[in-house]
Amino acid sequence: MRTMPEILAVKRDGGELYSDDFRFICSNIEKIPREQLGAFLMACQINGMSTEETSLLTKEMLNAGEKMPVNQSRVDKHSTGGVGDKMSIILAPALRASGAIVPMLAGRGLAHTGGTIDKLESIPGFNTGLSLDEMLQNPCFISRQTEDIAPADRILYSIRDITATVPQIGLITASIISKKAAEGLEKLVLDVKCGKAAFMKNQDDAVALAKSMVRTGTDLGMEVTAQVTEMDNPIGMMFGNSHEIVECIDCLKGNGPEDTMELVYSQADALGYDIRNSIRDGSALEEFKKMCVRQGVDSEVIESLVKNPWNVLPRANKTIEITAKSSGYIATIDALAIGEALCNLGAGRTGDKFEIDHGIGAELIKTIGDPIESGEAWVRFDVNSELDESIINSIEESIEISENEVKKIGRILQIISI
Repeated sequence: MRTMPEILAVKRDGGELYSDDFRFICSNIEKIPREQLGAFLMACQINGMSTEETSLLTKEMLNAGEKMPVNQSRVDKHSTGGVGDKMSIILAPALRASGAIVPMLAGRGLAHTGGTIDKLESIPGFNTGLSLDEMLQNPCFISRQTEDIAPADRILYSIRDITATVPQIGLITASIISKKAAEGLEKLVLDVKCGKAAFMKNQDDAVALAKSMVRTGTDLGMEVTAQVTEMDNPIGMMFGNSHEIVECIDCLKGNGPEDTMELVYSQADALGYDIRNSIRDGSALEEFKKMCVRQGVDSEVIESLVKNPWNVLPRANKTIEITAKSSGYIATIDALAIGEALCNLGAGRTGDKFEIDHGIGAELIKTIGDPIESGEAWVRFDVNSELDESIINSIEESIEISENEVKKIGRILQIISI
């Protein structure tokens, strides 16, 4: 077995690493100096990773931690993130209502991209830190990754973040797929976002990542489908932590925005479940309530939440509306500008600030394709203070208005499977 300096020399010079090399790294992840791990990641970033290397690294990251037993009914999804990306919270209980087991590990927000865990923590009492034993006893949950699941990923990810090695496709693949494989899944659907507010800005890069994750997940025995989806415009009508919980409840009641439900239904279809009936008959909403209670929410709180969400969820005390500067039809809304504004206002994390304000958010009054008059409000923000001029200007410039009618198009750009 090669030593760490030998492994680094091979990768530095463009050579191929093998399973023993990755096993050494993953099994000794706590002992290896951070300088060497950073050098390993940078060598991967500069020289790339082959398909074989990506699969081997993913397998060793998976095997270095705890795993749930494989079950034919276990299914899950993963999204690369975006603005208004709330589909997990709708999809998980709807899948459960249709007979699936859903062991969903999710993350916190990163920069302008909202996190499923942060959104769920808007609900008083919701426990996002389940133990592995609690996960194994739970037929449908959404929780954070435990320290025992893919522990090498936790350390490598933190180093990638400070060494400019986040974009490497093989490393992204290994990080995502090792955690999903640890859930013991039969099927996995991936939502790979593409556009201004996505990690992958162009479709070619998004397709390359999607293909890498499909290949690697398949190598580990899962049935994997990837959907490359548009992330230039925000998804749905509500953005921010509490606000997106409100919209999720609307979706579970059958009143969700068209683009949000397009993604939810297509993800369920890819996993082999038609959830339309469970949304229609209310069973998906009931499973959402059960999931919340199992994860620590008081039964009276969840009943009140479903009946009138704003009686339960935190909400900022000041509402500010932004108006259009011209008349016509809304052609585009820059999701990145909306996401960055919310992040800077306190709904997301900036710099060293870890705490977020769950009550800050935004709601579209009008959306793509809608007619609008000059001076008419198109978005409202719930905030705790006045908006400064730079944020107002950014939001005003985020909307593009066309003189001609605008036709709405679907969000799914491409579907990839093996």
